[in-house]
Amino acid sequence: MKKLLVLVLLSVLLFILDNSLMPFFAVKSFYPGLLIIFIICYSIVNGTWEGMWLGVFAGLLQDIYFSYGFGINSFTNMIVCVIAGIIGNSIFRKRRLIPVISCFLLVLFKGLLIMGILYSCGVYVNVKNVFFTGIYDMVLCIFMYKPIYNLCSKDYMEAKWKF
Repeated sequence: MKKLLVLVLLSVLLFILDNSLMPFFAVKSFYPGLLIIFIICYSIVNGTWEGMWLGVFAGLLQDIYFSYGFGINSFTNMIVCVIAGIIGNSIFRKRRLIPVISCFLLVLFKGLLIMGILYSCGVYVNVKNVFFTGIYDMVLCIFMYKPIYNLCSKDYMEAKWKF
């Protein structure tokens, strides 16, 4: 129960920071997404199943402010978190290099997936926005991955088997 509460509160806090504070740190109108970095790193550390549910929840939060279609962020976050969980199952999680590169590629994939969905609906988005946001997210992921890894290593965040 404590784990669920921590994840919900962290997701809501990062969502609020994404929409209120991060636009002030924009570089040429590009600013990072703390919530997407968090859910990707969490999925890499904890695996596919937990990451998928966190991704859907975070996507529902993001869909509140997404004016072009409810459910697009939930769907794309779910796919991205499943892929991140698969990547996390096949790497050494204590190192930062692969998770940071994976975060960059998965943010690009999410942006291109959203762009493709919106294009099919007749809404056009610039590819440049996706690329520069991915770079910005990758830089922040360098600093965010280790604290997320340490958070996931806490006793109340790990599922213990009791026989």
